[in-house]
Amino acid sequence: MGVRIDQLINLPELKDLKLVGGNKGVSKIVTWVHALETPDLIKYVKNDDLIMLTGIGILNNTLGLIEMIEGLIEKKASGLIVNTGRYLAEIPNEVKKLADKNDFPVFEIPWEISLAEITRIICGDIIKRQLEEIACQDLLKNIIFNNKIIYEDFIEKISAYGYSYLNSFRIIIVKTNKLEKYLSFKNIEDEQNIVHVKNCLLRTVNNAVWDPRYRAISFLQNDSIVLLIINEKDKFTNLKDISQIIRESIKNGFPDVGISIGIGNAYTEFSGIKKSYIEAEKALKAIKSEEHMGETMYYSNIGAYKLLTEIENISSLKEYYDATIGRLEQYDAQNGTDFTKIFYIFLQENGHYVQTAQRLYMHRNTLIYKINKIQEILKQDLTDIKVRVEFYLGYLIKQMNDF
Repeated sequence: MGVRIDQLINLPELKDLKLVGGNKGVSKIVTWVHALETPDLIKYVKNDDLIMLTGIGILNNTLGLIEMIEGLIEKKASGLIVNTGRYLAEIPNEVKKLADKNDFPVFEIPWEISLAEITRIICGDIIKRQLEEIACQDLLKNIIFNNKIIYEDFIEKISAYGYSYLNSFRIIIVKTNKLEKYLSFKNIEDEQNIVHVKNCLLRTVNNAVWDPRYRAISFLQNDSIVLLIINEKDKFTNLKDISQIIRESIKNGFPDVGISIGIGNAYTEFSGIKKSYIEAEKALKAIKSEEHMGETMYYSNIGAYKLLTEIENISSLKEYYDATIGRLEQYDAQNGTDFTKIFYIFLQENGHYVQTAQRLYMHRNTLIYKINKIQEILKQDLTDIKVRVEFYLGYLIKQMNDF
């Protein structure tokens, strides 16, 4: 958790901060503040640290300041605040150019203003926002997972944190698809480091969705990030833009981690939050298959999957699957054939041989032979559209469940 630099610089107590370089980087997150005076201490800097500098270890040495900033950029620090007027007369132009080139925010503040006081203000604001964020996360978890939540209490508490009047809201679930593979590749095994990676993912998503047009409350749920998007100005938020921004941010920070995004419907009543969450989960189930993995799916667009997600009796779905596609999969396993895949594409192409053969790079006569063989195995007339629909439902059930 942390706070964006552009939120910090809007604090009235920090009105004397002057941004002199790296203005395109003010959306960066600050998780804590540290004082630093010499380049040899850069090794202790962590991601998202905001660095304070009096210049006593630099003494108007432009090259030394450049070296320090290059080190901070490499360590992925958030930015730098320099006390000018005593040890550093001003920020050199070379430093400003370096900051602009790397979107690394550099601020100056007059020597008369204590860096200790600036640190106190910023750290206090970070802690305050963290407590608010934790409280809002707990409230959101309660409303989603606790049936006994009193909505009036939720409204009262969430309003205290700036979420005054809500016109519309919806749940977005960002599910990681290859997180275990990523952790294994990076040799990340102990629980503490795994939690750190997940928190970095959460911070990346939070930073990506920050926008003055709406607010977001988020929390981690296993390998997923749950977002409540609160739109205070309009009843519709450009969700396509939001999902694309999330994808780009994850790709930039974690290129080996794939994601799928499920989006529930928007509601104007607090009681709809849980419903939107359930819908987002169902949208994710609709993109569980390899064919749709990595997509963004709206609950309103899941089509036939919507009917299947309403069936809570998993054993009934399993029986239907076994009676349809399960038989063909069993035959493939026993005979080393690939009829299940062929039949699925045949159904997708509405029983058209030419299109199916083209997708499979297969001669039409070979395909006809294989479809006839499938027909023998299943003992069904595959020219009957009703029969094909029944088997296609079997495929959909398979894609949505782990059997």
